[in-house]
Amino acid sequence: PTTFVPAAENIPVPDNYVLGPGDKIKVEIYGASTHTQSQFVTRSGTITIPRLGPVVVSGLTLKEARAFVTKKVSVGLIGNEVFLTLGQLRSINIYILGAAYQPGAYTVSSLATLTNALFVSGGVNEGGSLRNIQLKNQGKIIGTLDLYDLILKGDTSGDSRLKEGDVIFIPFLDKRARTDGFFNNPGLCE
Repeated sequence: PTTFVPAAENIPVPDNYVLGPGDKIKVEIYGASTHTQSQFVTRSGTITIPRLGPVVVSGLTLKEARAFVTKKVSVGLIGNEVFLTLGQLRSINIYILGAAYQPGAYTVSSLATLTNALFVSGGVNEGGSLRNIQLKNQGKIIGTLDLYDLILKGDTSGDSRLKEGDVIFIPFLDKRARTDGFFNNPGLCE
């Protein structure tokens, strides 16, 4: 598969979700006047508040955007309150490279994590490392994932949320040993 956009309508969006172009915002103004409007964050990172004009929300978390828009409305539209919610989520483009089963470019939900993307690409191929999966952005390693910790211990601490342009690099196996005989899981181990 080259595209993976899960049905995000039913997923609760955390307050620390960072808004960006392509996210759909619903603005409800009520009080002295009532107005409801749904709009996408523009490429310049703005939404338009009725009777106030454009407001930059790109790069703000959902919580910060709510506070910022509430302050703008309370100052500019006296006697009104605002409620801001997130509707449709944007998609982001990422790359899965190295020893992936199906390396390439993928389009995923902006709520996707490193493990979501690995599942989409078919995972790690037979020659790939399960212990040192690297998350890179602009050539720098910003996180690593050890799938042994995830599979054997249920530890999801290395499972990071992805951002536009992230690269998941799966290095090839460096050190390995083969177990055979009366083991619970005989085979190649890293």
